[in-house]
Amino acid sequence: MKVHNYELIDEKVYEHELDNGLKLFIIPKPGFQKTFVTYTTQFGSLDNHFKPIGSQQFVKVPDGVAHFLEHKLFEKEEEDLFTAFAEENAQANAFTSFDRTSYLFSATSNIESNIKRLLDMVETPYFTEETVNKEKGIIAEEIKMYQEQPGYKLMFNTLRAMYSNHPIRVDIAGSVESIYDITKDDLYLCYETFYHPSNMVLFIVGDVNPQNMIDLVEQHEAKRNKTNQPKIERAEIDEPIEVNQHNVTEQMKLQSPRLMLGFKNQPLKESSEKYVQRDLEMTFFYELIFGEETDFYQNLLNKDLIDETFGYQFVLEPSYSFSIITSATQQPDELKELLLNELKKYRGQLVDQEAFDLLKKQFIGEFISSLNSPEYIANQYAKLYFEGVSVFDMLEIVENITLESVNETSELFLNFEQLVDSRLEMKP
Repeated sequence: MKVHNYELIDEKVYEHELDNGLKLFIIPKPGFQKTFVTYTTQFGSLDNHFKPIGSQQFVKVPDGVAHFLEHKLFEKEEEDLFTAFAEENAQANAFTSFDRTSYLFSATSNIESNIKRLLDMVETPYFTEETVNKEKGIIAEEIKMYQEQPGYKLMFNTLRAMYSNHPIRVDIAGSVESIYDITKDDLYLCYETFYHPSNMVLFIVGDVNPQNMIDLVEQHEAKRNKTNQPKIERAEIDEPIEVNQHNVTEQMKLQSPRLMLGFKNQPLKESSEKYVQRDLEMTFFYELIFGEETDFYQNLLNKDLIDETFGYQFVLEPSYSFSIITSATQQPDELKELLLNELKKYRGQLVDQEAFDLLKKQFIGEFISSLNSPEYIANQYAKLYFEGVSVFDMLEIVENITLESVNETSELFLNFEQLVDSRLEMKP
């Protein structure tokens, strides 16, 4: 067992790797009533082309398998797992993203029995042709429901316009067509590959004894007869630098038209810490020019060019990177012009040191405050762990950010030649 001390924020992390490759992290929070546990596999919607364990050949599976598996692992032959967790004062849930799937619960008591139930749930798949076919209809309806949400539809329309080949252009749940191509064998193949303990991490955050937690998980995993495996090999993604299409428009039933501007970037080969720093720097950049405290934002609001749907996001991952800026608006052309003018004005040219210093202090304050949330710690630790960074390294990374570094990063990651104009128009 390794112990990581973060004296600056008075946090301690216990790290333990089991013989089968499972990584276990325990963050004691003495006096906290709630304990939060996540069991996460590095398997998301992007992972559809890979080499199964023990194979030298790449295989490709239908889109949506990761999300399909998330649904199926909650289904057991003789037990309603949500009820079982609830009976022991725990609330369970799960989610699938582009790069991982997490199963989780929060509880105020019966922590050990709830951990065992979570491990059993994830580690004992139960798929039959009948149950798989039944689930297809359920997930197909879920996909259709998401397609009726303007923000969701606009986002994936934008991603499809940005990317020609990258699987990020596909809905996390897949398409109605791809769902019906999934078989029981596909599910077991992906399960045996990506749900191997060497590809998984367990986080426990709460008022727990670290050694007791290690003993509990060790005893449970010893029964599985699994051995550590090398890192799973994913196929390289051949994605051009250029956007797929610069303009995309779709009509749907709306109260107001919507605009999304997307900027496609080429990820750089940099360290994990630098990735996180770049991510924060672009977030700072957008906050400094579009944040609610800026005159620019207030001007857009006063002119009724934006509403509460206005937002912006920067994403940086090893195989893809993009920025998006979006809002419902009755004047998409005018809004687009103003947004682009502001971006061109300040890209690499920020000079307000006082505003930057204040924003940096606010971020640090909010980050330290968030460490009182077991949910935040566990979810962020899991996300950053697979990226090679500890959530508790964030303060050190933030300290390296300067106004000059924000300007440098905004020049690198804001390419006006790779712009996508994506719109939803009101259906007559």
